Amino acid sequence: MLKILKYSISHFFEHILKLHIQAAQDISGEFYGASIPIIGKNEGEYNFYLFFPKEFLQKIADILIHGEKFKEDDWCDLIKECANQIIGYAKNLLNDAKEDIEYKLGIPEYLGKIDFSKIVLDESLTYKFENSYFRIGYCK
Repeated sequence: MLKILKYSISHFFEHILKLHIQAAQDISGEFYGASIPIIGKNEGEYNFYLFFPKEFLQKIADILIHGEKFKEDDWCDLIKECANQIIGYAKNLLNDAKEDIEYKLGIPEYLGKIDFSKIVLDESLTYKFENSYFRIGYCK
């Protein structure tokens, strides 16, 4: 699962947004969060969590929307769309790799400003872009 997640993250940031991200270890600060499940028949549910600082979300917004002023509700929509794009692509990769199991994508949930340390993940990946760090992971 982690290999597919890594590829999906790279696809979104490197290929779609054209942002060069690098693997990182530590992460701290204030983050906006979103969660979204992938449900696999006979596999159970994987809950994915995405944590982004506002500064990094602003960089994504600048690429996708070009200078629009954001209100608090807009951050909600943006991070849920990131969840749909990244985890939705991972779901497609899973369906291609495991033809005997059908995976379905759930509805993303906005978690708002969140202390990510309170969510225990089975596995996660941490990245940085310039001075912004973000984490995406899952628990089963």
